Amino acid sequence: MPEAAVPGDMVFLPLIYGIGTALPVIAVAFLLAYNAQSIGKAYNVLAKIEWWTPMITGWLFIILGAWFALAQVFEIPLQFGAWWDD
Repeated sequence: MPEAAVPGDMVFLPLIYGIGTALPVIAVAFLLAYNAQSIGKAYNVLAKIEWWTPMITGWLFIILGAWFALAQVFEIPLQFGAWWDD
């Protein structure tokens, strides 16, 4: 049995991953089924999203990396909230 399916374990992250990977596939399938004329417009929107996604992800990794590095250097305990604690 997968670890994510065991009661009491963290199911939230696999759920978000599943939804996040399914939504683009569903959106593209809907656009193809709806009409062929919207494919050009959708391509332009996806091209803009394709440019912004690595920028946002890169800055997020830089910020999180700096946060974790400073927490290690200054020995600051990382607090993620009550849902993270066992």
